[in-house]
Amino acid sequence: MNLSDYDYQFPQDAIAMYPPEKRGTTKLFVVNTQTGEIEIDQYENLDKHLTAQDVLVRNITKVFHARLFGMAINKTGQSGKQVEVFFTEPHAQSLEEYARRQYDPKEKGYKLEFLTALRGIRLDSIRYIDFGDNLRLKKISKNNDSLTGILYKTDSDFSVEELFTMFEQKGKVPLPPYIKRSTVVSDDERYQTIFAEKLGSVAAPTASLNFTKTLEARLAKQGTAIAEVTLHVGRGTFMPLRHERIEDNILHSEPYFVKNSTITALHLAKQDQKRIIAMGTTTTRTLESIAPQILDANTSHDILSETKLFVYPPFRFKIVDGLLTNFHFPRSSLITLVDAFLQYKRSKLSWRTIYEFAMKNEARLFSYGDSMLIL
Repeated sequence: MNLSDYDYQFPQDAIAMYPPEKRGTTKLFVVNTQTGEIEIDQYENLDKHLTAQDVLVRNITKVFHARLFGMAINKTGQSGKQVEVFFTEPHAQSLEEYARRQYDPKEKGYKLEFLTALRGIRLDSIRYIDFGDNLRLKKISKNNDSLTGILYKTDSDFSVEELFTMFEQKGKVPLPPYIKRSTVVSDDERYQTIFAEKLGSVAAPTASLNFTKTLEARLAKQGTAIAEVTLHVGRGTFMPLRHERIEDNILHSEPYFVKNSTITALHLAKQDQKRIIAMGTTTTRTLESIAPQILDANTSHDILSETKLFVYPPFRFKIVDGLLTNFHFPRSSLITLVDAFLQYKRSKLSWRTIYEFAMKNEARLFSYGDSMLIL
């Protein structure tokens, strides 16, 4: 299986550069894998395609303001060019865990992983990056396809709570690189799900961006259960697959947390032969990563772990019966997951056929775009 099998062409104007004026008004392409039919509906009508025999599972991660702009200071102490730093860590289930994992007592700061637009500046010429307010990043070193460094304050230690406050105050929303524009005020709200709770992601679980309170109320009224997991989306979501042979690629690890009460509820749902509908690829990867625990009636604890699960055909899905997802970038691990799910369902439609149908019907692509529900 080759990476080129997951390539496709799309017009640049098909990329949704902004969210719709109102949540829930994007298109929903409902794919019936058994009949081969595709119905075009509106996202807000998701409840019409689900029943009381379904459990909808969503990812409650929250995006933090991961992009900071600072000045590169060279070895002689002179100010250089402005650089954009896109922090791809932290990833933690709590502020306490982040402090435990990342705090460097020697440097009195926090070790972070990041990407940066150096714009012609040699890495070895940088003494530190100055973000103002005595906030600096130093000890910058190369780490595979990203960088690491220590973020600290020159005048005092600062707690992890202050670190996150700093990100929210000084940073900007980490829009994906294919959204080629500056952030606007509305991105703070719209590049975040309405149920976002656990801070730690550098990208939103985009299949949920159009979910609304009214939709949630209708689902509850008809008896469709909603369960929650947390997976913090990391830099892997921006990293293209590099090797032509699919099997040679490895995904970056991402942390997840699932409460025992959720595991128990999903176990009972599977026993009752209810459908588990995953909202997004992040939720799918979480559920399939903990499939043994969900299927084991004796699991009696929360699960905090990390996953590198890379889903591509053939893959036997043990938990997920339906998938709500957006349209994804070519040659990505997200398309291989969608293809694997379609093949597992023995779909009469291929991923490519669905994408071609969607684009003929003026689908808006990627994070702020339209979605499809595969059943």
